[in-house]
Amino acid sequence: MKNKKAIAAAAIIGLVALIGILYAAYIHFAPSAVAGEKHITITIQFPEEEKQYELDTDAEYLREALESVAEISGEESEEFGFTLYSVDGVTADFNTNNAYWAIYVDGEYGMLSLANQPVTDGGSYAIVYETYEG
Repeated sequence: MKNKKAIAAAAIIGLVALIGILYAAYIHFAPSAVAGEKHITITIQFPEEEKQYELDTDAEYLREALESVAEISGEESEEFGFTLYSVDGVTADFNTNNAYWAIYVDGEYGMLSLANQPVTDGGSYAIVYETYEG
């Protein structure tokens, strides 16, 4: 019985250590914001039209840069970051029509929220109205 408790304790300690190592690696390799002026392109693809903006910005994250060219609304959560619901009055409602605003960074599907996506000089960002066909 004592042996099983020791093995369980060692397993828990090992798991906690592994989580700590993975978190440290994430912090080390996660994209970071860059201070200073950057030249970027933001494209907004609505269901019926597209708007493109080329701008010079001091914004460190995409949310701030997007707010300088469009009116946006959404919800901030600890789990998901900033969830974008509306851009210039066009709302994407997943519960009604499986619609959402997707973020693309240099042509690749973005894995971070607007508030967590760093802006880099020369970067190209697209905010795209999409529907899920599942």
